[in-house]
Amino acid sequence: MKYCLPLFAVLPLCACTWVEPSVQGSAVTLVEAVHVSHCQALGSVTSTTKDRVGIVNRSEEKVAQELVDLARNKAASLGGDSIVAQGPARDGSQSFRVYRCG
Repeated sequence: MKYCLPLFAVLPLCACTWVEPSVQGSAVTLVEAVHVSHCQALGSVTSTTKDRVGIVNRSEEKVAQELVDLARNKAASLGGDSIVAQGPARDGSQSFRVYRCG
């Protein structure tokens, strides 16, 4: 039983979302590359978040959402209003291109 206690302490953390979009980041949209052909490219951002807590993997959906929220926040600080993922998330990291489509 005493060996299970650390596991029970970590499990609730696996469901937590640690990243929230900022007010400005909430206005940034994740789009497909075909939707930015008329937009101004502003650069790239890379998001990184924890994909595991201790030995426990976090939910892929929660990790993916946090990566997008982080990218949206960073894109807003660059003056962007759209982001395009540059491939799948890997090991808690993902890159995005930032655009101003206005």
